[in-house]
Order: sequence, then structure tokens, then C-alpha cells
Amino acid sequence: MKNWSLEGHSLLLSLVFLLSAVSWGLDALAQSETNFALSSHGLKVDVDLVTLSFSVKDKNKRYVENLRKEDVVLLEDEISQEIAFFEFEPTPLSLVVLVDVSESTGPFAKQIETTSRIVSDLLNPQDEAAVIAFSTVPSLLQEFTHSRNRVLTGLERACQKFSGATNINDSIYLASRKLNSAETNHRRVILLISDGVGNRGERERALKELRTSGATLIGIGLGLTSRLFRGAVGLSQWVKETGGNLLLYSVKPDLKKELKATLEQIRSQYAIGYVSNNKNKDGRFRRLRVEISRNSPLAPIYVVIQNPEGYFAPQQSLWHY
Repeated sequence: MKNWSLEGHSLLLSLVFLLSAVSWGLDALAQSETNFALSSHGLKVDVDLVTLSFSVKDKNKRYVENLRKEDVVLLEDEISQEIAFFEFEPTPLSLVVLVDVSESTGPFAKQIETTSRIVSDLLNPQDEAAVIAFSTVPSLLQEFTHSRNRVLTGLERACQKFSGATNINDSIYLASRKLNSAETNHRRVILLISDGVGNRGERERALKELRTSGATLIGIGLGLTSRLFRGAVGLSQWVKETGGNLLLYSVKPDLKKELKATLEQIRSQYAIGYVSNNKNKDGRFRRLRVEISRNSPLAPIYVVIQNPEGYFAPQQSLWHY
């Protein structure tokens, strides 16, 4: 009887210890829920402070970078929130450069070389870029890299030989596929350098993949009479649909200025922070919406197109002891 009592006492202590461990583990888990990040959605929650990133495009789907705190209204579950801070933060790029090396672009080799140097110069350290040369078929010359020198080397390799037909469609398709496989939250951009003379490849397939990638298409037209703007492929419409820009080759300072402005616009992103009016720690999903204020002079011009759908509120611990 005495031996059984000792065994029972030992068993009881083990059970108490086990329950305490489970309680501590669950309580730690509940507490950890008050500090988490959803970086892929541009959203962070740290105790009571909620911060998120969002982007704004105008009605031509171009990113904008001149917003102020007063221009923005933040809603959580359709209830207006007081904004604690508001700032601009540039977003890195995932850029695929498409270089036309078909026979018709041979006379513009110097223009391509100059454009190549400009592109590599405008890359930020956080950006990544890949290089595809194309004529009859596209060819990947440089995988995604953060190195400006490797990008420039890839672009210089593209200029060594000009031959074959022009296959813009399949090139855009390949570039879009590359971007779709990229595992980053960078802004996706396709930069097409071409004279726009002729085109081959599957148009509908290219357009579908371009739309799926969410990339912004930018074109630089080679030659004074570039056909890039009016090709049968309808590149002008594709550029407009993706919020991109079409630039004609010009002297280096002017082209660099125009391309820099275009890339900076695409990089535009805003960070916003607030303390929620809803103090309930119920673990429920709260929907977020960012709008341009009706009182802002920008209201008729700009529309918010990217912000996180929401977040899960912190949850109160269920264990008390």
C-alpha cells in the first residue's frame, strides 16, 4: 500500500509537470501571435502597431510617388483609422532586359551599347536583372543577378552578332516566364530594346504570360523612325495596359534621365502605420483598405491598386494560472 502511494505520488507529479509544460508552450504560442510578419503581403503587426506597404497607380496604371499623408485614408473593417506615420520607401526591381539582335538592328549597335551602359548604371544594389538576346529565337545570356558588371557583360555579349528575324512575342513570353518563377516581392519589369521591325512568335501566348507575370513593360525604340510604337504586335497597347512607357532613343543624358524617371516611378511604394481602434485580441481577420481622400486634389486622378487584404489580430492567451 505504501509502495503504491509513492508510485501514485510520482505519477501525479509527472502529470502536473506535463500540464505545466503544455500550458507554458501554448501561452508562449499565443504571445508570439502578437508579433508576426507577412512580408509577402507588405504587412507587419507588432503588438498594437500595424504597418503595411501599398502602391498607387494613376488611371494610366503608372506608379506615382508624390503622395502625402493628408492624401490618404486608411480603413480597417470599413472604420477609419488615425495614421501614426507615413513615408515613401523605394521597392527593388526584378528586371529582364530584352535586346533585339536581329539583322535589322545591326546599324544601331552603338545605340544598343549606349543603352546597355545606361541600364546597368541605373540599377540599385537591391535590384536584380537578367539579360535575354533575341532574333529568330530568344536566348538567355544572364540569369538574375545583383551585379551591375554581370548585367553589362551580358548586354555587351548580345551586341557581338546581328542576324536573323525579329521574334518579340516569344521573347516577351520567355521574360514573363522568368519573372513568374522569381521568388521575390520585387517590382517586375521587362525592358525591350528594339527597332520594332517585323515580329514573330505566338502573340496570344505572350500576352497571357505577360498579364500573369504582373510585369510593367517598357520599350526603347532604336533609330529615328522606330516602328516599335506601331508594330503588328500592338506593343503600344501592351505598354499602356501594364502601366509602362515607350521611349525613343535619344542622346545619352536625355535617355538616361527619361529611363531613370520611369524606373523610379515603378519603384514607388509607401509605408503606413497605425494603432487599431479595435482593441479586441480575438485573433480574427481584419480587412484593410487604403483610399485617396475625397478632400485630396489627387482624388480624381489616382486610384489605389495594391495593398494587403488584411491581417489576423493578436489573440489573448487562453491559459491562466
